[in-house]
Amino acid sequence: MKERHIERTIIKVLAILLIVMVLATLSYHYFEGLDLFDAFYMTVITITTTGYREIGEFGVAGRIISMLLMFFGVGLFFYAVNTIIPLIVEREAEKWKKILKEIKDHYIICGYGHMGKEIAKELPKDKIVIIDSDQTKVALAREHGYLAVQGDSSEEDVLKKAGVERAKALIACAATDSINAFTIMMAKDLNPNLYTIAILKTPEGETKIRKAGVDLLLSPYKDVARKIWMAIKKPTIADFIEIMSKKGKSIMIEKIMLTSDKFNGCTLKDLDLRKRTGCMVVIIDRDGDLIFPDPEITLKKGDVLYVMGYEEQLRKAETLIMKSE
Repeated sequence: MKERHIERTIIKVLAILLIVMVLATLSYHYFEGLDLFDAFYMTVITITTTGYREIGEFGVAGRIISMLLMFFGVGLFFYAVNTIIPLIVEREAEKWKKILKEIKDHYIICGYGHMGKEIAKELPKDKIVIIDSDQTKVALAREHGYLAVQGDSSEEDVLKKAGVERAKALIACAATDSINAFTIMMAKDLNPNLYTIAILKTPEGETKIRKAGVDLLLSPYKDVARKIWMAIKKPTIADFIEIMSKKGKSIMIEKIMLTSDKFNGCTLKDLDLRKRTGCMVVIIDRDGDLIFPDPEITLKKGDVLYVMGYEEQLRKAETLIMKSE
């Protein structure tokens, strides 16, 4: 409703401006004998106060037309500019609000600094909502094609604007560990099923973020140190992780728990995930014991299958197992 009102106002202002310009152009043409292009040129340079010289010498009628344009046309032109630009901005804001109200299963990134930008590059663009308190960063995020909300991510109304109740995951990488901790607490309160990730800013902040109930805490210090150790001691594993995390159609590992008694006595061969979905079970966690599977292994309720495949294959596997339950 509001969007239609904005459109009607813009059309009305433009229509009045166009009528004035047409009348002025025809007046120059009729009273001063200018061709239509020159008459339109005179109208434009007068109404926009450009200040170029007149085309030829004008008579009394031409000067009266110019004075009328200076009194009324110039004011109308600037009124149109000052009215239309805010309305266009408001219209864009309404469009963003509408999309934000409808988006679901999306990823909220709190903080659009260096880390936030890199994270956003790895996720589907149409499923990202950025939250940042800096208006410049919000504008930059929108320029990059992301939905963005300005405000403190630890505040309830800001998280609601970002659709936290319908979101799939939230990544907290704001300026401080305190903001990230409060953001996780508030987000979990609004959506208990939300998967949360926090990027540790300082080693001292680990305790408070863990107390906030974060699902996954990543430390640039420890993670880089582990990766260096792995690259030195286990280069093959490091290469494998790089292959799995490469851009494009990335290979992923998903954890799927068997929660139904129907799986008792069923073999991995009977489940036949490889043929039916394209993904494969790489390891089974049974009561803390890790089992390398073979087709004849008997499954039990409570087994956790670590399944490897492309994203669409893993979704098929989850759907298949849920249907089996």
